[in-house]
Amino acid sequence: VTRMKHLQSDELLAKFATIPNYAVLGGMLACSGLIGIYFWRKDQSSPEDTLLGGRSMGIYPITASLIASFLSALTMLGMPAEIYTQGTQLLAVLFFIPIISFVTGEVYMPLFHNLQLDSSYQYLEMRFNRTVKLVSGGFYTFSLMLYMAIVVYAPALALEQVTGINVDTSCLAIFMVCVFYTSVGGIKAVVWTDAFQLFFMFLSAFCILIVATSKAGGFFAVFERNYEDNRIQMFNFDLDIRERHTFWGTCFGFGFMWLNVFGVSQTQIQRYLSLPTIKDAQKAVRLNFFFMIILILMMGWLGMVLYTIYAECDPITAKQVKTKDQVLPLLVLHVAGDIPGLPGLFMAGVFSGSLSSVSTGLNSLAAIALRDFVPPKRLEQLSTIQQAFLTKVFSFLFGLIGYALTFVIRYLPGMLEAAMVIGGVLKGPIFGVFSIGMLVPWVNSRGILVGFFTSLFTMAWIATGGTVNKHFVPYHSRTSPPYPTNLTDCPADWMSDFQPTVSPIRTPMPGHFPLYDISYCWYMVIGASITIILALITTLFTSQDLKTLDRKLLSPVLPKMWSCMPNCLSDRMNKWWDSIGEDVMKDELEMQTFLAKKIEP
Repeated sequence: VTRMKHLQSDELLAKFATIPNYAVLGGMLACSGLIGIYFWRKDQSSPEDTLLGGRSMGIYPITASLIASFLSALTMLGMPAEIYTQGTQLLAVLFFIPIISFVTGEVYMPLFHNLQLDSSYQYLEMRFNRTVKLVSGGFYTFSLMLYMAIVVYAPALALEQVTGINVDTSCLAIFMVCVFYTSVGGIKAVVWTDAFQLFFMFLSAFCILIVATSKAGGFFAVFERNYEDNRIQMFNFDLDIRERHTFWGTCFGFGFMWLNVFGVSQTQIQRYLSLPTIKDAQKAVRLNFFFMIILILMMGWLGMVLYTIYAECDPITAKQVKTKDQVLPLLVLHVAGDIPGLPGLFMAGVFSGSLSSVSTGLNSLAAIALRDFVPPKRLEQLSTIQQAFLTKVFSFLFGLIGYALTFVIRYLPGMLEAAMVIGGVLKGPIFGVFSIGMLVPWVNSRGILVGFFTSLFTMAWIATGGTVNKHFVPYHSRTSPPYPTNLTDCPADWMSDFQPTVSPIRTPMPGHFPLYDISYCWYMVIGASITIILALITTLFTSQDLKTLDRKLLSPVLPKMWSCMPNCLSDRMNKWWDSIGEDVMKDELEMQTFLAKKIEP
């Protein structure tokens, strides 16, 4: 392993502040804006053009957009840092990805594609009522705006403290470029800039991976060091849900989270619906998850390289950096700072992750605002051109709000923890609402609202208590590898001004409850489960009239499920299935007959 040289903040800045580095970063931002200008000149005369690309997009750009929206800047910086500090157990989610791919492509996506909606939350109004749609869509909008602010501010803060680039400058540049090309170019500009930015993300990660692995001594040296120090974990089957990462927690926790993202989230549903056929959408889903596996392996390997290089001199303990998210940018400047353009390429990759996440969010929020929050009567009074222009206005306004939120979240203690709490609290109940609506016909709006709000308040209580508890006596894992804190091989000038931190004596939080120690991985699972269970219980007293329920609002996978049963059971299930929506079908037939008679001369 190459011995590290002590780098002061001005030396770090000097390594990045070169013409090739800024040229690569500036070129990426400029090209993203030019793509928006290109699609500005194309036909955008209706909301279907600005939000869905005329439902005629190609498979490969949509696949690239799906991947880019997954690989955010938080993922590029956070996942290697998590592997560096916690070991490789997080990578066990790879075993669950084929299941996520199958369920997304067979259960969730076909229903949305058959309905041909602009917003996934329109489905909730059709399945339940307008109240369920507004409640779920409102909470989703809030969480997505907060996520956009954090996905820009958190990496910008990490990079500022390592490279010296001002955090406000980074945030302003990202939001200006994003708001511009999203507002003027619509979803076509968003999708093609995602594809362009994905190139930078892949290339930067691959180049840093190769250079850093070489500096660490090669592939076998990296694996051997992690193996010898018991950092290689994949099959920790501990059933304690307080453990930060276990096989069950990573598979089911991240599995539910990604099912929510790729199965019901507006950001991804909008992309599926921009493809002309279900077959194309299913192919895009499979390709997306295939490349996701490659990306996760690359990020995981970078985490192992981080440990190999810094195992005997942890830069966090040595106070070279303040948080674990800054360790990877520090590594880039240590091992590649003298290679012209490579730190700039890495920075362009991180900025691309933020750009793709924000542009995806802005376009999705514009669709939700137009289709779910604008009163239907008011919408009917607008022409298609006016509606298309309104989507651009919404994108611009949500961009301004997102940028303003970057000034709010910086004053919150534990910013990333607060984001994790809000995300975990909201995504589980919303995923539960969509899932039970698609798969359980007799659940009605009352049951959904009881389950949603009970789950929301329960998870808010657990997550808030868990966040506060970390500042008193946090739970110490029994199975995870210890945090790297070794300083034995640090250069002398690293330690010249080093003052060890004395840990204060901590006392348990007053009113501590064991649920506060639950790992964040389980928030999504618990939130969705509470929603589903309470909705089912409430439905026992207020059931849905199945004759008035349109079968198109249920997942088409249901008949396939019992087609594998013995004939005696499948025949009964088919009769029951045919009875669903009898009144709806009669009304449709009567309307068709009436219209046919009216047309006859």
